[in-house]
Amino acid sequence: MKRLLPLAILIVVLPVVAMGKEDLSKYTGTYKGEIRSIRYLTMTLSLGDDGTATLTQSPDAVSEITSFGSWVRQGDIIRLNFESVGKQPAPSPMTFRFEHKTLTPITWNHNLWRTAPPPAMKRMKIIKHDPDDDL
Repeated sequence: MKRLLPLAILIVVLPVVAMGKEDLSKYTGTYKGEIRSIRYLTMTLSLGDDGTATLTQSPDAVSEITSFGSWVRQGDIIRLNFESVGKQPAPSPMTFRFEHKTLTPITWNHNLWRTAPPPAMKRMKIIKHDPDDDL
């Protein structure tokens, strides 16, 4: 009986530990979206496998705003939590729906994107560089 106790603990504990360590590689990568109308509006989001995020927005086709923060997944929702800069408070979180390798904005800063909503962003393909090609 004493020998079975450690085995029983492993059977119960291992699945719980494995569930807490989610494989985020399905979501990590760089996503890019653009709107070509009167102006060229863009948004690029990089999601790191360590939970970090970098968002670059150009809502007016003139300036770019880069924000840093962290991200979490809740079902099919990706939520960005931004870091504060200096004494400025952190911007409100931004959320996206993940579907078919595309992130579609659900909540965003409406004061920043005044004339159009931010674009949906498609996951960019990774082009691996082969060092042998340089020879």
